[in-house]
Amino acid sequence: MKTKNIAKQGAAVLLSLLSLSPVVAQEQLTTKGDTIHLTLDQAIKIALDQNPTVVIDSMEVLRTTYAKKETLGNLYPQIAFAGSVQYAIKKQTISMAGRSLQMGSAFTTSVGFNAGMPLINVPLWKSIALTEESINSKREEARQTKINMVSTITEAYYQLLNAKDSYKVLQSSWNTANENLRITRVRFQNGMCSEYDTIQADVQVKSIEPSMIATKRGIELATLNLKIQMGLPDDYPVTIDGTLADYERSMFDEIKLNDIDTALSDNPTMRKLDVTERLLQKQLEVTKAQWYPTLSLSAMYNWISMGEKFTGNDWNPYSTIGLSLNFPLFQGGSRYYKQKEAELQYKEMQFTKEDTKRKLKLGLQSSLNNLRVAIETINTTKAAAASAWKGLTIAQKRYEVGSGTTLELTSSQNALTAAQLNYLQAIYDYIVAKNNVDEVLGNAYNNYIQ
Repeated sequence: MKTKNIAKQGAAVLLSLLSLSPVVAQEQLTTKGDTIHLTLDQAIKIALDQNPTVVIDSMEVLRTTYAKKETLGNLYPQIAFAGSVQYAIKKQTISMAGRSLQMGSAFTTSVGFNAGMPLINVPLWKSIALTEESINSKREEARQTKINMVSTITEAYYQLLNAKDSYKVLQSSWNTANENLRITRVRFQNGMCSEYDTIQADVQVKSIEPSMIATKRGIELATLNLKIQMGLPDDYPVTIDGTLADYERSMFDEIKLNDIDTALSDNPTMRKLDVTERLLQKQLEVTKAQWYPTLSLSAMYNWISMGEKFTGNDWNPYSTIGLSLNFPLFQGGSRYYKQKEAELQYKEMQFTKEDTKRKLKLGLQSSLNNLRVAIETINTTKAAAASAWKGLTIAQKRYEVGSGTTLELTSSQNALTAAQLNYLQAIYDYIVAKNNVDEVLGNAYNNYIQ
């Protein structure tokens, strides 16, 4: 029967909501008050501000910035103040011509300044370039997290809207069924219809109620999921307004399917792989730089005191300046194999990029096809809903004047409910497909991630 189809549609709404996998928020808000009515824009901005994953990624960008400054600090002179005290337990003795002579003093105290800086250090220079790419990598990770978050909030927002609109359709169908039951009972009392017609009308009312209960539970789950994704407490009083039909009136102007950038130049995954490829290239350059010599400048200015007592009377200054050249010749082959390992990692990343880009293009085409199908389905289901409404109106008039049957009235009512639910699902399918396209393109949410 068609009533079973309605029950299946209501169950489908609930199952789609149960399939959500919310991210547990760690940061809790303390603001309390009346229920807040959220728009999609507000929900996204709250999520980007409250969600711990987004906050952690921003902190990671700052951390790698500090790491770069740390590496840059190695280019500057390193200055240190040092001091030492030595006590000779047994002085050094030398023997010459049968005579022995002790050398040195009991106490040797030295204080002074030491300084050094690299003049030529290719590995250090390459490491600085490597830290710059590390910053870019963390920035791309943060950008990708924000894009994923906006996509998640968008889908969760419209999933809640779909559940609320579906409940309104079922509520309207239940009200209509109740009114038909009232009319049927009056007709039965007046001898204008059989008891079977009254039973049919009562069954129609009760068959809608399970779907209403399931959908109402789905609204609660969708609301909870939205709050958790936003990083809000589960008891925070929020709700959303509007209908999917409001979105349907303007959505076809938001995207032009023929103008889609299939090169995926702004795709977050591809941008992240581009940075990773450059990062591996810089790591390879650092590895190769281990073969180069290094040249360092060093200087010191010290004061030294020697005597038989700890507090010497004479402090004699001395200073030196020098160059240090280090040319690594042999390290057991470790540099060679480390370079080979870096070269293989770089080649692996190039293959990974090509494979990932191919899969992303395939997914993009699938989402675009889903968009086209959703557009056609919306137009079809919208027309079907209008026809079903007209059919129900005619069936009600026929039943009121006694020329129609209860079965005819029930069938037309079920047809209208199914058509309206199909219409809402078609709009939601369009939103999901468009959201997938926006997520793949990576440039649809720039107003949120800049």
